[in-house]
Amino acid sequence: MLRELIHLQQKLGNSKLLAAINWGALSAVTVWGVDTVVVKSLLGVFDPAGFQCLRGVATGAVLLIIVSLLQPGMQRSLRLAFFPLLGLGMLMGGQLLTFVVGLDMTYACEGALVFNTAPIWTGLIATVAGLETMSRRNWAGFFIALGGVAMVILGAGQSPSSAAPARITGDIVMLGSAAMYGVYMVFSRPVIQKHGTLVVTAATMALSNVVLIPAGFKPLMASPWGQITALHWALVAYSVFLAMGYGMIVWYHSVKRRGASRTVVYQYLMPIVALGAAVVFLHEQPTCWQLVGIVVTLAGVYFASQRPDLSRPGPVA
Repeated sequence: MLRELIHLQQKLGNSKLLAAINWGALSAVTVWGVDTVVVKSLLGVFDPAGFQCLRGVATGAVLLIIVSLLQPGMQRSLRLAFFPLLGLGMLMGGQLLTFVVGLDMTYACEGALVFNTAPIWTGLIATVAGLETMSRRNWAGFFIALGGVAMVILGAGQSPSSAAPARITGDIVMLGSAAMYGVYMVFSRPVIQKHGTLVVTAATMALSNVVLIPAGFKPLMASPWGQITALHWALVAYSVFLAMGYGMIVWYHSVKRRGASRTVVYQYLMPIVALGAAVVFLHEQPTCWQLVGIVVTLAGVYFASQRPDLSRPGPVA
């Protein structure tokens, strides 16, 4: 009888644990983490700007179709807020472009970790703009995260990861991309409050092509099409439909259902997923100092992000 009661208690405890896990958010960050490795692999055959042009056009179309079906009032929002959305779209286009350029120069695990500092740049920019106030804990987290990033960048030593061409430059460009995403987050808030997160994200993703097409159309046309296999196209489909389509929709559904504070914490798992995928599929070998730097950075981002209205949308890369 006692054994049966213990077994029942364990079973109930496990069911509560499973119910507490936000499976939608977990699946989204898993897809995004793997997507960093997918994009890095595709940059072996595509020019960075050309690839982002291809993905931007496809993703914009997919998101517009999905969101217009989920929210029929989207066309009205586009008419009422076209110029703010256009400005945000151009900003997102620059952020997406710098992301792939930086990723092309560095390694996937480093790039994912550096870009994951976006929430602290959001807080810093909002503070400078007078929209938020950072506490001492937030400032401490900011500098801890920067120290962790420095450990990741400088801790490569003589490992195979240090052989990446212009690796440090790529990490710096990724920091710039994260900061641009922070700017997007701050200036998109009033538009999001009026028209909704999904509508604004789909519209700005589509309008980002105002930047991506001029920058990437010519390099895309010059791609070595004879070297692009069915596997490459499958990876492109993964990046468009799973990472940018499924990931975005499920993430925002999780925010709406579970709340931002219970969802955004899963974002800290993305660099860990990217690290595991990079080790397995790209054979990247981070050093012990870099692993410590990852932990320090994630801890810093966590403390720097502890404000109720900081990060609603998931990362766009």
